Amino acid sequence: MPKKYSIAGSAAPPRFQPVGKFVIERNEDECIHCGRCTLVCLHDVHKRRGDDPRFISEPVNYLCKGCFRCIQECPKEALTIKNNEEWLLLGDSYWTPETFGKIWYQAETGSIPVSGTGYTGPFSGEGFDSMWTDMSEIVRPTRDGIHGREYISTSVYIGRKAQMLTFDNKGKIKSPLPPTLSIPIPLIFDIIPFRFSKNVYESLVKAASFLGTFMIIDLDEWFNSKYQANLVPFFANLSKKMNQKLMFPEFEGVIKKCKMVEIAYDLEVLKVVEEIKRLKNEMIVSVRIPFGDSTNKIVEELAFAGVEVLHLCADVNGKVISSSDKNRFVKDGILDAHRLLVEHKIRDEVTLMLSGGIAMAEHVAKAIICGADVTAVDLPLLIALECRYCKRCQNGLSCPVELKALNSDYGAQRIINLMRAWRNQLLEVLGAMGLRDVRRLRGEVGRAILHEDIRHETFEKILRSEGVTNNIKSSN
Repeated sequence: MPKKYSIAGSAAPPRFQPVGKFVIERNEDECIHCGRCTLVCLHDVHKRRGDDPRFISEPVNYLCKGCFRCIQECPKEALTIKNNEEWLLLGDSYWTPETFGKIWYQAETGSIPVSGTGYTGPFSGEGFDSMWTDMSEIVRPTRDGIHGREYISTSVYIGRKAQMLTFDNKGKIKSPLPPTLSIPIPLIFDIIPFRFSKNVYESLVKAASFLGTFMIIDLDEWFNSKYQANLVPFFANLSKKMNQKLMFPEFEGVIKKCKMVEIAYDLEVLKVVEEIKRLKNEMIVSVRIPFGDSTNKIVEELAFAGVEVLHLCADVNGKVISSSDKNRFVKDGILDAHRLLVEHKIRDEVTLMLSGGIAMAEHVAKAIICGADVTAVDLPLLIALECRYCKRCQNGLSCPVELKALNSDYGAQRIINLMRAWRNQLLEVLGAMGLRDVRRLRGEVGRAILHEDIRHETFEKILRSEGVTNNIKSSN
């Protein structure tokens, strides 16, 4: 059995005070600085001033959980609490303020976020929120837990797999084995949605190197041969450059240095794959395919043509990029692609990578259940670096958290902490489902509950006699 993989975390406090959900105001005219608030607060929102302990310092608002303990215990009623308007403006309808808060907490501590007793959120929603995982094994936990001696593998292989093996008379493998790469977590770093300075890219690749995974990078944005072992260069319009004799020697050196390369899909993509294989036969080639109406046709074509990795990508909110159905979510797209390959009996031969809309650790597990082998994350990596997704940098305005001044080692540690927390949550899901290998989770839709299926199965029987079954189907 291989050595147990674990990710060591280290505290990485924020450089700037994060946006908190609540704002606590202290009436200085009423406050007698008795320190009662410092004693009753469990989250260190209230502390005495270091330079003069006779006085209470300003509340650390982002740590406040809204428990109202300090408000109730204050003998002079000098404290008030209200919602933070800046918090409500974070992100958008998909990247909610709660998502930002959880990512910031995990990047700072490397711990799994715990909201407290009970659950006050919705039990269903759009996208990944419309499915649940089967936690049948949680009633029979192991003796010392999933973080003790129990071995749960999160390693995955990237590349083409042999359909069958043949052996010679001496028992040695006779059939040729296609090249594969192994990473210890089913996560790689995708191209980040905005262009940044080199210290941000160095933070990402240092974290990828520490974790033993890969980072996809657009060569037009940044590349450093020092980290070539963990970099996956991305090429757009490569077939056009190849036809114009512009591909070599400009890209030849980069291709030969790296273990894996990704190219954008176009009609001549197979010619490009052939040319890359001619340069370096053991190179793993990934083809980036935007989700759309023709995705399944492209997947089928490339899978039968021998392409190793099919990277199916959606937009940052998990919506398909080019489709007649603008509300179609990435979950449904990867399910269709996975089932198509299963139907053609070639699913185990190809690697499916999924990106777009991966905002939380649970999305990784759910994406794998829907058929992905590997997930690629993008925006959470920037949020871990304290990015507020305000897009000011795209309009030529200053960054509120000064990412240009970010220390790359500090940034790498925050990303490592985030991936540590995500992997621990993935272990929790695997342990609760009774699985000891994340590869067993792939495509296990029977171990998941899909809201649309349950809703249809439940209400179809009830409403069939009333003749409204079609309305139930269409509403899904």
